[in-house]
Amino acid sequence: MKSAMPAAMASLCLAVQVMALGGCAATNAAAPPAVEAAASGQAPKGWALVTNAAAFSPRDTAEDAVFKGKLWLSNGYYHGNVTHRDMWSSPDGVAWTRVSKDTPFDPVNKESGDTPYDAYSEMVVFGGKMWAVKGSVWNSADGVKWTRVLEKTPFGARGYGETLVHAGKMWQMGSGPDVWSSPDGANWTCVCKEAAYGSRSAAAVVSYAGKLWVMGGGSTGANTPPEKGYENITTHNDVWCSGDGANWTRVAEHAPWPPRQWFCAKEYAGEIWIAGGYDNVNAQNLGDVWHTKDGKNWVKFESDPVFSPRHEPTLYVFDNSLWVVAGNSWPVKNDVWRLTLPAGK
Repeated sequence: MKSAMPAAMASLCLAVQVMALGGCAATNAAAPPAVEAAASGQAPKGWALVTNAAAFSPRDTAEDAVFKGKLWLSNGYYHGNVTHRDMWSSPDGVAWTRVSKDTPFDPVNKESGDTPYDAYSEMVVFGGKMWAVKGSVWNSADGVKWTRVLEKTPFGARGYGETLVHAGKMWQMGSGPDVWSSPDGANWTCVCKEAAYGSRSAAAVVSYAGKLWVMGGGSTGANTPPEKGYENITTHNDVWCSGDGANWTRVAEHAPWPPRQWFCAKEYAGEIWIAGGYDNVNAQNLGDVWHTKDGKNWVKFESDPVFSPRHEPTLYVFDNSLWVVAGNSWPVKNDVWRLTLPAGK
């Protein structure tokens, strides 16, 4: 979760916890064969459990970076609105080293509640450095020493926004309808004030085939039609793309996957992949994985075993594999899963 948990949400989470625990047990029971196959040198046919308990503590909404030949994981959420402010790295997804126990904290706008480098600052790799972007902008060449590049961003410390790299710039999209870009992290331009997809939070975004893509997410307002989860959120399963960030085309009004928020997208093996999320229509976590070459025609990836249903997992593309790390299955997790497709697939 990227913002404080209201009382209603806490009650819902308790219900989700009851539902999810049974699913977790089944998934964990199925995982060892994949681990044994990997250990024996056999390529698993689907997702393989790398570790069920990594060195970092359980969390969701942890930010990701692939930097200097390693996986990097930063910050995150724990139950009860506890936020982690640490950074870890791993060369293989198995051995994790804590690089920093206290990521920078600089509450420039403390009175308004903003924490510019907060537990949910978005992470990207750009210009040979890791960047943390939200209410302010920071960068680092090693994850230990951080330099503040911009004291206050023009779009502010909004929740459920996403930052990504596309066409030689950093881009900020969500949770409002506006789209911003920057060539250096210090100077930001509002490319679009009102994107065609509207005000969208907790969507999945990715740079793919020379375009920016936005998928799913939630809109604030009464459910239309009613959804069992949060009453003030309507979730989507549409797909949009843009070549310039200003002009958007709806590629699919309703993709075949269920409407969702709090999920992730990555380009892997020449396609867009999405994983996990929260199904607000049925008030449950999702553990499905889908991929597409064009945003319109989607294929569900079937695997046994597979990670437990979860929202806000951390996704990576690293070492020719797609990785799912941590996330919230209620309870939150610190497991690591890996999918490696055969060459040419």
